[in-house]
Amino acid sequence: MKHPKIVFIFFILWLLLIFIWYKTGKSQKTENDKLLKNNIEFTGTLKSVKVSQNHCFAIISIDNVKSNVASFNPDLKDRYFPYAIKNGRAEIYTFLCEGKIKEIGRDIKLNSNQRKLILEIDHKPYEFEIWITSERPDIQFIKKNTTL
Repeated sequence: MKHPKIVFIFFILWLLLIFIWYKTGKSQKTENDKLLKNNIEFTGTLKSVKVSQNHCFAIISIDNVKSNVASFNPDLKDRYFPYAIKNGRAEIYTFLCEGKIKEIGRDIKLNSNQRKLILEIDHKPYEFEIWITSERPDIQFIKKNTTL
């Protein structure tokens, strides 16, 4: 009879770990959502897209940036905001497969409060959600490939 008790105890521990993991992730998402509500808005022209080998994570380079802030540093030490602004240029860090972007020179809009990125593809606006990046391979890709 001891064996079923051990299985039951491990099952309860497993459920407890799942619950803790869920609560921790939910609080991190809430904190990230609050951080993104920082009134950053900008528009610009698509210059280039560099895609990593990690599930289409990309750096989108933007020229001719018109923004409500002159510069913005994305580094949060263990996380990265999905955008950076410096010297009239910007970068957006998000998941986007290169095949979706064919037309360099098209317009881009970003609104941080709404967590929206709007790209013009084939003369149509497409909306993408932005979020704070915390995956180590994506952060390393940003650090290695940023031009800002």
